[in-house]
Amino acid sequence: MKSDENSGVTVIIPTFRSENVIIRALNSVLIQTSQPNEIIVVDDASDDKTVNVVREFAKTCPKLQLLVNTKNEGPGRSRNTAWQLAKTEFIAFLDADDTWQPEKLQIQLEWFKNNQDAVICGTRHQVVDEPVSMKEDAPVSVFKIKDLLWRNRFSTPSVMLKREISPRFDNKLRFAEDYLLWMEIAATYGSVNRINQPLTILHKPEFGSAGLSSKTWSMYRGEIKALSLLNQKKHINALTLFRSVCWSTIKLIKRLPRAIVRKNQ
Repeated sequence: MKSDENSGVTVIIPTFRSENVIIRALNSVLIQTSQPNEIIVVDDASDDKTVNVVREFAKTCPKLQLLVNTKNEGPGRSRNTAWQLAKTEFIAFLDADDTWQPEKLQIQLEWFKNNQDAVICGTRHQVVDEPVSMKEDAPVSVFKIKDLLWRNRFSTPSVMLKREISPRFDNKLRFAEDYLLWMEIAATYGSVNRINQPLTILHKPEFGSAGLSSKTWSMYRGEIKALSLLNQKKHINALTLFRSVCWSTIKLIKRLPRAIVRKNQ
């Protein structure tokens, strides 16, 4: 890790209609045992009071910078905008409706200190009101792109990565833009890493807000587009693309009944 003044962490939080949850997310950042150098919130043209809420919060938080998109750009472009402005060695992503355990940043920074060749590190997560599954025996899992093709191993709010890496979020994708990035990083740098502690808390179901079937379908289409882009960039061949699309379709068939049940609850 670098020893200069830019060796810390920038937290990036995209927001959209987040007036009721953004303060919870920001408070989870401010109670971190290892504090970030800066927090960049990018509001994606919300039509509620999100911007006003963040501006009021920023009055007592000098490290917080608020950017406001003039039109809705999507989470990928919003994160990239903040990424371009970040000055620190590391970037940690957080979504407006999720939170972190207090030691999350500290544990990841300590891991990077002992693994200086690594470029990305996620954590396990827990979903509020759902049991935590701890299947891995190893404290850290290492995934290659072939492992990610079958399942996204990261939730975006769990990820910390080095600012200097070249892959970025796809600006055009509205769904699965994070999944595509993790796979591109794995393809470019050989592997990605995950600390098997539930240091990230998701306050929503994993497959769409309230499990809406329409969002599950959009996630599926995003996955297919992400896989196609991997093939176009020569990260996977045509046969692997075909197999991965088939598997994504099977996952869709399994997810839809759960989404419909959640919608009707």
